[in-house]
Amino acid sequence: MAPSPPAPELSGRNESLSVRRCLHLLDHVRAHADAGRGVPVLELADAIGVHRSTAARLLAPLIDEGLLVRDAAGRYRLGPGALRLGQAYLGSLDLPALAEPELRRLAERTGGICVLGVPEQDRIRVQLTTGRGRGSLATGSLVPSYCTAWGKAVLSVAPAAWIDRAIATGLQPLTPRTITDPTELRGELDRTRQRGFALDDREHDPHLRAVAAPVLSHTGMVVAAVGVALDHHRMPPVVLRENARATAELARSLSAAMGWSRPPRPTSREA
Repeated sequence: MAPSPPAPELSGRNESLSVRRCLHLLDHVRAHADAGRGVPVLELADAIGVHRSTAARLLAPLIDEGLLVRDAAGRYRLGPGALRLGQAYLGSLDLPALAEPELRRLAERTGGICVLGVPEQDRIRVQLTTGRGRGSLATGSLVPSYCTAWGKAVLSVAPAAWIDRAIATGLQPLTPRTITDPTELRGELDRTRQRGFALDDREHDPHLRAVAAPVLSHTGMVVAAVGVALDHHRMPPVVLRENARATAELARSLSAAMGWSRPPRPTSREA
């Protein structure tokens, strides 16, 4: 008598488990393989808690689809199929569309002006603004990089040549609190990098205090900054810390959506 086929529910669970294991294998190879060393099958088997033969069976369709390749030593690396998937994902990204609902929530949470700014030569283009009282931070406006939270967030993780260009344009005093000394600005950018967010304490607008954090791409290059501004009376130190924490969390989330898989950190100091 022929054995009964597995119940549909059991078959579905098994297939779901196999898919999860395949995804885990892909992610393990992504995290541990590099140009000099692939990942051996025994390591992959241990990573998902299965026998070597089961791991080899799960790896086979990933190789067939080009998501993984097996080198001459029998080790596994990401294949061209993974590159095609990544390129398709990157091609579909729309940072303003990703940021808009998050900025709206941040504006509701803080009651401030929430902005997505992108670097444009030695300045910052305000690409998206939510909240009330936009003023000089209206969508489409260009603001300096050296005296705004968004600009300092970008410069803090940018190549050194970006900082040099910003200084070369002239550090004009827009308010009595604007940093106009190049050495002092470099020190402020170092502090910004260390704490993970930038502060504009009435340096660009005499009435506004702002915090911002950098957004990184999949390569680790800074592509934008997000932040919140409020009348300085409405952002005392306690509120500033809360807003900075929320802004940094949003920047990390957007960086992850852009493909950055590690915490934001300085990129190469070369131009």
